[in-house]
Amino acid sequence: MTRADICIICEGSYPYHLGGVSEWVHQLIQAQAGYTFHVLSIVLPHSDLTMRYTFPSNVIGHTNYAIQELPKGSFAYNTPDQTWDIIESAIQGMINSPQFDAFAPLITLFKKERRRLGSRILSESKSAWNTLLKLYGKEIPSAPFKAYFGTIHTLTLSLFSMLSPPLPNAKLFHSVCTGYAGFLLYRAKQELSVPCILTEHGIYSNERRIEIALSDWITDKNALNLTLDAKKRTLKDFWLNAFFSFAYACYKNSDAILTTFDGHQQVQIEGGADPKKIRTIVHGIDLKNRKPIKTKPHSKTVAFIGRVVPIKDVKTFIRAAQLVLEKMPECNFYLLGPVEEDPEYVIECQTLIDSLDLKEHLVIQGAVNLKDYFPTIDLIVQTSISEAQPLILLEAGALGIPCVATDVGACQQIIYGAKEEEPPLGNGGIITLLVNPRSTADAIIQLLSDKKLYERCSRAIAKRINTYYKFEDEQAEYSKLYTHYLKRD
Repeated sequence: MTRADICIICEGSYPYHLGGVSEWVHQLIQAQAGYTFHVLSIVLPHSDLTMRYTFPSNVIGHTNYAIQELPKGSFAYNTPDQTWDIIESAIQGMINSPQFDAFAPLITLFKKERRRLGSRILSESKSAWNTLLKLYGKEIPSAPFKAYFGTIHTLTLSLFSMLSPPLPNAKLFHSVCTGYAGFLLYRAKQELSVPCILTEHGIYSNERRIEIALSDWITDKNALNLTLDAKKRTLKDFWLNAFFSFAYACYKNSDAILTTFDGHQQVQIEGGADPKKIRTIVHGIDLKNRKPIKTKPHSKTVAFIGRVVPIKDVKTFIRAAQLVLEKMPECNFYLLGPVEEDPEYVIECQTLIDSLDLKEHLVIQGAVNLKDYFPTIDLIVQTSISEAQPLILLEAGALGIPCVATDVGACQQIIYGAKEEEPPLGNGGIITLLVNPRSTADAIIQLLSDKKLYERCSRAIAKRINTYYKFEDEQAEYSKLYTHYLKRD
């Protein structure tokens, strides 16, 4: 296998899913044409692997890692007790400590015995069963055993599936999140001693915290109690600690830790990142041949653009649309973005649209060519519970489309401007409260009913994006990083 310059690790995104992170990865690879890339995609088992992107010519390899999928392995291998001591210690540390990074013995074990270790030994053997029973007695004997077994079995399979396949051949590894991708970055550092770079678009462990808190698939009587108190811990704590420990291991073993928003740096430090390794590189967009298209609202069309998934809180947008229509019945609303990731949530959103009698005014369009829609859109609305630096706010803002967004990630900085902005350019929209349809609706009504306010916001957001969020500036920073770690002249 030809050795790539860079192995870029993507989880649940590129090249199989549309969205901000996938688009960022694709543009990065295209812009860094002087380097060769191997794309490592972490996917769910049995997921749709339809390619949503065509690889640029400098992608010379592509590998899929399927979470929870293991090779069968050897029947004949008689695993010594030391093997299970190593496995048990790693699992116990992972589910107990948010700042656990002692996975090295496990990595060494798999590196030595990769061909033998598989599902026959790791999940189907008597030794595996006894290890899980021992952990049950130690860790959470009061939990329903069926729920415990489902949780710990899934967690261990997920961990093992990230250790079983060989790593791609590359000089540098670059992950676009922590989580399983971050664990692979840690593994690359331990196993190959290569330079490792992390770019965190959002804080992965915090996003998983939200998803786990809202989930109903981990069941016990204290399911919503996310305390780390050992006396009150739940099975959800196992998942939380696992994701925090993956992040901690990744932070500790990354040579450079990048974020798109200064406000995330403190969270990274609290998660174990060395402040000296952290820096911010903001997203940029290609501004060539882009000219502002907005000067005033004309069609009163409002669009939510993004994945239709719970963490985007699409239901708040739908409820806000109903409130707006009570005062401005001439408005129209679009839901534009991928709908494949969580079909059940999409059905819930459509049911809510129907129950509120909005289907004449609000349509779920799915993924579309945004260039066809931007000329007719007056406002972009984002109601997410968690974000980093949403690319859609940059894309729309560059065209002079004001934005309404919740106060998450870099949204306030994009819309209101950074503290160091000189001269201050003014507001490019309105920041709203989380999970608050009334706050979102009021902002929409204010912008669409006040022509002068709209025009000021249009000019401000276009000027800000065109001044501070240039694609070539972002890519120059990544080129410097790659050159530094690959020791190129």
